[in-house]
Amino acid sequence: MSDYLCHEKSDFWAYLEISQKVAEAIESVLKIDVTIMDSNMLRIAGTGRYREKINERIEKKTAFEKCLLSGKPQIIAEEEKSSPVCLDCPKRLVCFEKAEICVPILYKDKPVGVIGIIAFNDEQKQKIISNQEAYLNFIQKMASLLEAKYSEIQMGKENQKLSMRLNSILNTIDEGLIVYDSRGNVLYRNAALDRLFKEMNVKDQDEFILKIWREIRTRTATANDDPDGGPNEILIHQDGECFAFLASVTALKENDAENEFIITLQNLKRLQKKVIQSAERNQISFSFSDIIGRSSAFVEARRIAEKAAESDSNVLIYGESGTGKELFARAIHNSSKRREYPFVPINCGAIPDELLESELFGYEKGAFTGAYNTKIGKFEVAENGTIFLDEISEMPYPLQVKLLRVLQEKEICRIGSNRIRRVNVRIISATNSDLSKKIRDGLFREDLYYRLNIIPIHIPPLRERKEDILFLTEFFIDYYNRVFGKNIIGVSKKAARLFLEYRWPGNVRELQNILEYAVNFESGREINEVLVRKRLNLDGDKSGKAEFKYDCDGRSLEERLKKLEKLIIEEKLVSYRHLEGKCLVNKVCEDLGVSRATFYRKVKEFGISLKNDTVS
Repeated sequence: MSDYLCHEKSDFWAYLEISQKVAEAIESVLKIDVTIMDSNMLRIAGTGRYREKINERIEKKTAFEKCLLSGKPQIIAEEEKSSPVCLDCPKRLVCFEKAEICVPILYKDKPVGVIGIIAFNDEQKQKIISNQEAYLNFIQKMASLLEAKYSEIQMGKENQKLSMRLNSILNTIDEGLIVYDSRGNVLYRNAALDRLFKEMNVKDQDEFILKIWREIRTRTATANDDPDGGPNEILIHQDGECFAFLASVTALKENDAENEFIITLQNLKRLQKKVIQSAERNQISFSFSDIIGRSSAFVEARRIAEKAAESDSNVLIYGESGTGKELFARAIHNSSKRREYPFVPINCGAIPDELLESELFGYEKGAFTGAYNTKIGKFEVAENGTIFLDEISEMPYPLQVKLLRVLQEKEICRIGSNRIRRVNVRIISATNSDLSKKIRDGLFREDLYYRLNIIPIHIPPLRERKEDILFLTEFFIDYYNRVFGKNIIGVSKKAARLFLEYRWPGNVRELQNILEYAVNFESGREINEVLVRKRLNLDGDKSGKAEFKYDCDGRSLEERLKKLEKLIIEEKLVSYRHLEGKCLVNKVCEDLGVSRATFYRKVKEFGISLKNDTVS
């Protein structure tokens, strides 16, 4: 039998025992027989002729049942057998009971039993009639004693169940947990703590737990005696080894009582490994051998990138949208000494300004409304690895100051925290904008630019790499042949000429997308000009240049440029009218080489409608 069942059974017998004592006490005072029953109408205590009937059920439709169901006292006195209480009783005509008073035993305002006195002779009956009010009051007080005992037992059961449930929960969590009193005595430790110590090969666990307490108290003593906090790194030295944990401390404060402390522990090295492994699983395996191109300018960019992989200096990659800036960044990381650690990309132009800081540096619990838990920022996630800041030109100016500090001091501070954290991260950034112009316009810090631009890499656009266009075309056709099970041998001469004349605003990404489309829909052996022209929306224009018609009236150059910008955006929206929502916006941004933030700003400025993919 489990400890809980034994405990429950012992409580049950204790209640029966006190019930019998109460019955006997009442009988000794009043000299009238007593019966006590439970909620199942089982007699659990009795005196006189009912003593031998303990554990028997009391008949239904009696005064006792009515008392149990109504929760109100029931009294039978002068009107013996003709009392309204007795009218439904099956034993009314043969009943030996001459008078009785029944009182409910309550728990949380609900009847859980009945206690009553029964007269079997005229003398006892007369006592009840003469002292009805006094007897009723006396029995109610005795019922209160049983109510208190019953309540104590039920609360004990509930606490026992709660304790078992809580213990089960605490033993299923992965974190090791210790509860200390204010003197460092261990009040509780969960099963995960034993698993943690076994995993870390801790020998003397008692001594180790004492050292954890000393370390925690030392830290909290220097934090204005506020023990709540975490997670924080703690180091425990024992047997010539250093054990690193991520620890959180919570104080249990109960009025004027001494504090108790809950300490949760995680193996810091294992936790870091999990983060790294998670990042690695999401990381695309990409090397310089995957970056293909024959043009001299492209080969030179790849050579510089290969050289950059050998150092740990910051890299700034320049290039239009679709040229492969992130692929270069991944190849640099995967060929560097940091390749076993995370590569963490973040697009500075795709995240709202007010959220970018928390994404980069993280925040503490309670730092602002909605910060229900501590969040680790991208710089901490990328520890010992590489962080790739795409569209760096879109970073808000105030945040550039904090990034500069990271570059100079190798330190970060989460939002809502005063604790400085050292970070070891390499920064590779990329831009499709002219940072020199941004600096002149006061939108980008010059000192930050020089910190980022240690090793500049310029990726030329596809239109300047004519010798790469057909080479990449063959590569992508071969790739999609394998993917789709096709056998296309190449492109027709007219299609090839069209490819060479087209300006490729979306660069390699656009070329790849068009060839995926063409391999899907080409029914012949070669990709023909008609299919390509249809996909490019050239409408008979062999050059691939958009023909924007606008008047040349006497307006200023700035006004004319704005009108031209609006026409270009509208043209692109019409070109991709078959797309919807984010797909439409992303495609237009890719082709125009602008961020989503810039696109939406222009749309608002020029009054362009995006509803139903139409323009105003």
